[in-house]
Amino acid sequence: MAYTPDNIIIGVGEVSINGTGIGYTGGGVSVTKNEEKIEKEVDQSFSPVGIHKIKETYEVKTTLLEATLANLKIVWDQSNSVTEASPTRTLSWGINTSVTEFTLIFKGKSPEGYDRTYSVRKAVVWEVGEIMHIKNDMTAYPVTFRILPDTTVGAGKEYGSIVDTMTE
Repeated sequence: MAYTPDNIIIGVGEVSINGTGIGYTGGGVSVTKNEEKIEKEVDQSFSPVGIHKIKETYEVKTTLLEATLANLKIVWDQSNSVTEASPTRTLSWGINTSVTEFTLIFKGKSPEGYDRTYSVRKAVVWEVGEIMHIKNDMTAYPVTFRILPDTTVGAGKEYGSIVDTMTE
């Protein structure tokens, strides 16, 4: 295999949720694929005779650094809108039994320097980290989204796409 230093990608770009940019992020964006497999063990063999995948999940993690009420509404999956009545802006939060599905888009660069866009068709807030207000530090909203398959699209496209736009 040839080594190509130009194929090493550095940096992160924009992140948007439901088509709206969420501003600055910290620590980048990570995409994790998880698989659960079982070994096919039979009495007639000392070793497994095969492997079977029983579960596959994807997660997207990032930390929102713009501590807006609109971003908190997303992270806490609240159904109430942020209301504004001069001189206040309010996000009321409470028990929410529904789960909101979001579309996610995050952009960066391809190895060739082209624009690379990750598009996720369906994602839900899966985990929220601590939101801490600390002297001399940034308030951050750590969030993990679980990607769900969209079964209304063709096979092999259920989770989304990664597109390199090859224009200069």
